[in-house]
Amino acid sequence: MVLSLKDLIKKIENSPTSFYIWLCTFLGIITARIDGMVSRTGNYFFHHVAYTFFFFLLTYLILLGLLIKNLKIKIKIASNVLIWGYLIIIFPPLIDFILFKDKLYLSFYGVYSLAEMPRRFFTFFGDSPDFGVTYGVRFEIAMAVIALGIYGYLKTKSKIRGLFLALQTYIILFVLGTSPSWATIAVKGFSKGFMQVKDMDIVQLFFTSARLFSRETGNYTNALSIKISLVYAVLLAGLIILGLFFYYKDKFISFLKNSRPVQLIYHAGLLFVGMGLGISLTEINWDFSFFNFISFLNIVIAISLAWLASVVFNDIFDKKIDKVTNDKRPLIVGDFRQDEYITIGVVLFAFSILYAALINPKIALLLLAYQMLAWLYSAWPLRLKRFTFLSTFISALASLLVIFAGFILVTFSQDIIEFPKRIFWLMLFSLTLALPIKDLKDIKGDKLDGVATIPVVFGEYWGKIIIGSGIFLSYFLSVILLNESRLLLWAIIVGGLSFWVVTSSGENKKISNRNLIWWVMGLVIIYLAVLIKLVVF
Repeated sequence: MVLSLKDLIKKIENSPTSFYIWLCTFLGIITARIDGMVSRTGNYFFHHVAYTFFFFLLTYLILLGLLIKNLKIKIKIASNVLIWGYLIIIFPPLIDFILFKDKLYLSFYGVYSLAEMPRRFFTFFGDSPDFGVTYGVRFEIAMAVIALGIYGYLKTKSKIRGLFLALQTYIILFVLGTSPSWATIAVKGFSKGFMQVKDMDIVQLFFTSARLFSRETGNYTNALSIKISLVYAVLLAGLIILGLFFYYKDKFISFLKNSRPVQLIYHAGLLFVGMGLGISLTEINWDFSFFNFISFLNIVIAISLAWLASVVFNDIFDKKIDKVTNDKRPLIVGDFRQDEYITIGVVLFAFSILYAALINPKIALLLLAYQMLAWLYSAWPLRLKRFTFLSTFISALASLLVIFAGFILVTFSQDIIEFPKRIFWLMLFSLTLALPIKDLKDIKGDKLDGVATIPVVFGEYWGKIIIGSGIFLSYFLSVILLNESRLLLWAIIVGGLSFWVVTSSGENKKISNRNLIWWVMGLVIIYLAVLIKLVVF
């Protein structure tokens, strides 16, 4: 029996697989688990599916790390074992349906105070199997603990290590099975006292309807799915970053260096601009609550992922340029194969849409449009970046979509009807005039690839004059379109400095074509600070 079990495990460990095979298998199991939700519609269905996906993916990755650390096995082996074991998650709803029949039961989480946790832990969630952690869920946890304990024993030949792996598995699943309780204790413990957080506090935080900025979460069943999904999404992002750092360190650092940090800051700034406009112009009152903070983190993650996805596909289509002017890019130095890079881009794109949809479907659609513009900009057959002025106009439109996302996030109407037209035209013209600055570092590569940027068409010297003049003009447009004469002197000073910085930059200088954007952005931040002080305060 033991030998046959070992042979079966060996076959599972060595199963041929790939990322896409794993993904289809994982999604297939998740779909089977949520099959009972097909009668639901609308928000409830989407958020329950999203919650199920985030919960089981987070659990999978935690257990994956647990197996690798304890058993010193390769990621592929641990992944194969877990994906086979994940078939067990299909059964809890069936078990509860059979056992309870026509009786009322509610399956979700254990809702316990900190004082009650030890008793629940040592009694395997205690009594009340018809509420919270039901028979089906307990069966699922028990089978997972036993299976991983046996697997640990077979791999290490040590009963102690097998038991220790089983204990760690139980602790992880217990914490996940009571996660709303732990989150509430963490949030309210500092003000109320950790031992004073009761069951009712957990219910009030996670089960009651709440407004995430401008959007209502709905009734208590939908509210739980939405709120816990937001928490899991942030934890999942952090866990993936840690996992990539520890297990794929070289590739992760290479990708991180290629992320264009200045652009990440730029996109975060666009989001803040949109939120600031929405708050100041629509006079919406919303609390800076725990879930608003978590929602904000999710939107920042979504926008960052959208940008990173556009970077991936831009790199793929810009290989000819990068070989000349950006020879440290991951694809050029061979840190990634192209098929790996494409997979990364697809995953980043999908998660950016999913993270945004958790907060507001309209923001998800805006990020979808953002990716479409990025594709039209970089990819054939159009590859619009080849055309002078049109390329930066497309980039300006994409930037405006991020501003709209921030605006929609905080406004009650959740649309851009109230977005001021003068601000729209100011941002569109200013960004179209200023964004060509990013092309100065790629003159040689762009010329070789037939990309007609301003520096390529007019030459570096006159290109800098045109770009610097465009930035200078954008500052004057802000005075006119905002109808704020007090900004005139600052527009002249900051605009003049920007013109000087652009035109005086060059190779082997402190202000080079490659770091020029940092200098210009610094001046923009100074001007924005003055604008906010004069107009808002």
